[in-house]
Amino acid sequence: MSRIFRPLLSGILALGTLAMAQSPSAWRYDLRPGDRLVYSYTFQRQVKNDQVETSVEARFHTHVLIAGERGGVISAGFQRNRDSAQLLEFRSGGKDRLASERPKFEKRMLTRPVQFSEAMEFNTVGEPRFSWETVRESPSHLLPALHEIEVLPVEVPKTGSRWQGMNLLGIVFEWAGPEPMHGRRCYRVKGSNSDGSVTLTYWWSPESGVVERVDLDGTYPVPGGTSHEQARMDLESQTRGEAVADWLAKPETRMGALEALLLSPWVPVTAEQLASALRGADAVVQQFALAVAHERKTAMPESSVKELAGSANGEVKALASEMLEPSPAATISPLNCGRPEEKKTEPAKFGTLFHVALPEKPGPGIGYFLRVPLSYRPERPAPLLVYLSGGPGLALDGVNTANDVIAGTDYLVLYPQAGDYWWKPEVAERLDAALRDTFREFNVDRDRVYIAGFSNGGTGALYMAELWPQRFAAAVSLMGAGQCMDEVKQMLPNLANLPLLFVHGEKDGRIAPECSRATRDTIAEQRPRVAPQLRMLPDRDHDITLTSDDGLTLSYLKDKTREAFPKRVNAQIPGAEFSRQYWLEVLEKGSGVAEVNAEIKKDNVVEIRSHEVKRLRLYLRPEMFPQAGPVRVRWNGKQVFEGPVGDACAGLAGVSGDAKLDFSESKELVQP
Repeated sequence: MSRIFRPLLSGILALGTLAMAQSPSAWRYDLRPGDRLVYSYTFQRQVKNDQVETSVEARFHTHVLIAGERGGVISAGFQRNRDSAQLLEFRSGGKDRLASERPKFEKRMLTRPVQFSEAMEFNTVGEPRFSWETVRESPSHLLPALHEIEVLPVEVPKTGSRWQGMNLLGIVFEWAGPEPMHGRRCYRVKGSNSDGSVTLTYWWSPESGVVERVDLDGTYPVPGGTSHEQARMDLESQTRGEAVADWLAKPETRMGALEALLLSPWVPVTAEQLASALRGADAVVQQFALAVAHERKTAMPESSVKELAGSANGEVKALASEMLEPSPAATISPLNCGRPEEKKTEPAKFGTLFHVALPEKPGPGIGYFLRVPLSYRPERPAPLLVYLSGGPGLALDGVNTANDVIAGTDYLVLYPQAGDYWWKPEVAERLDAALRDTFREFNVDRDRVYIAGFSNGGTGALYMAELWPQRFAAAVSLMGAGQCMDEVKQMLPNLANLPLLFVHGEKDGRIAPECSRATRDTIAEQRPRVAPQLRMLPDRDHDITLTSDDGLTLSYLKDKTREAFPKRVNAQIPGAEFSRQYWLEVLEKGSGVAEVNAEIKKDNVVEIRSHEVKRLRLYLRPEMFPQAGPVRVRWNGKQVFEGPVGDACAGLAGVSGDAKLDFSESKELVQP
């Protein structure tokens, strides 16, 4: 079972551990390879806040494809095809604006995919083996809990029997009794979350052996108001004996079939069947067909693969190029002392999934979402983007405001959960745990780790970059408050070595554009290694996220690599939690903010000026200095060390888990 089903973050994900019952009369799904279930599916959302009231409805047909069964494990692909989407109501300031807003809505919908797919392996009571995909057919806090196959009770229930679901909302189910549906005998099951704000009801039929209907109804807060959402899935048809090849040939089922084939390599498919999927113009289909072929080491027509190697889609290009010429093992930088990367394992599942980091101190697990691209290979380092959401810092908001633009890139994307202000030390500790967990599990290119965020997350991106500038290659603040927040203002000198991009709307009425402008100007006065950039977007309000930033963030990040050993380090360290900046660490400080300015000069002198610092540790390597020979360290005008810097590769001096930063010779110094 996947590591994501370790004990999970309290209040975010509650799981029940269910054992298989021996009773032959227990509830069970009757699903066999070749089964196809078709559901009609309606989703409605009503949003009311202090500015607008809107109502939206989308209609889908969803196909559940049972691709295979092995040892009690069922493999299924899910494809939800949007038939229509309508803006039903739009009121602003008490006035009806529907006529003017509807064309804008329709234009936005043209940019969104009309097909959404995922796959899952589960047992006969519907227990999923992995985390469900977080990215859904509509940005919603509730839809990740809605599935066509829900968890059944293990033992034959009685009226009022309760059991735990397996979803992100922590829903507890209760058997409400028999109730017919669609002319069949059914059992109605009603579930709700802990505060009753969300209900999920389904009708399972012992006659059809599947769920006949699912209803979801819930309300949750959004900035300045609430979102009320309703969804209904009704079984329309149930057929048997269909072939995977037929599903691959039809656009309404192709992606669901490919998802199942990728998740379950034991489900058979031929090269000819995969090749048929490559011939279409849909880049997403091409990505998955190439990924399935790579996973199974299936030879594909060379002419088709060569053509796809020139694709404008980053994922298609990477996958096709690798099939033509497998990438050699990554070269090891001399700065890593020839130390090979710890071997990583293949991900159990691609996509954006829920993960849990175990904290350094005793306590609950730390939940986050991580996007693993189809092109990820454990033997090849991949870039990582840390993306912080706005408002209350909910990871799901980050997913929903980034997925469309991230699709097709080779980024691992970490979406941490704050549930609070990002600039609180305890939130930083949770992000630190999620980062370390990601570094342990995945082969991350430590020279291409980036951080970005929008609104409060834009402020948080600067704050986290101030705490750990040595971790990142660049940072982007979208509509962030910057130095308008005291917590960020006091550590701005820490950003002098980091490439920075500020993006703000000129008409932002929530966070003043002047905050980004003033922050850029203040950092520019610090003699930064790279001049910070500011882009003010005309006619834009507080509405700039990764998906709507005119492509500025990803364009800015694409050529940035980390400077791990800058010649000059400015550090403002208010607490003891994160006291290392690049090659210096404050070991003991006074009662105020520790201030350190350290510079490597041309004559091999390390010049240090400090305030409220009692002890320091320097992490030194010969490569940091302009010439061979001894090094001198002057602290506040007094020489505190003179001597050689030994072979950094002779021993491990740090414990950051970063080979570049950890291999060094450490010098511990006391304030003279």
